[in-house]
Amino acid sequence: MNQVPSHSQTPDFGHIPQTGILYQQPPSTEQLAKSNKRNKFRADAKDAFLIIGFIGAVIAGPFTVKSCSEEVDRQTIESIKFQTGARS
Repeated sequence: MNQVPSHSQTPDFGHIPQTGILYQQPPSTEQLAKSNKRNKFRADAKDAFLIIGFIGAVIAGPFTVKSCSEEVDRQTIESIKFQTGARS
């Protein structure tokens, strides 16, 4: 049974400390360009989805109002027919 603590099994980095200059270097220009392209694509895609959604909502609005007004007209006609039929 191995009862050695797990932290004693971590690799030895030799003479380079984990907080040394190797880990504190700024990103290269290639890394920055790649991340900027990715971020720009994400932002453009998000904007496109928002614009499409907004345009869809604007276009769907009149159709929804028209179908609701047609339903109100149909219900009005049905209620008038029912009322006149009930009086007879």
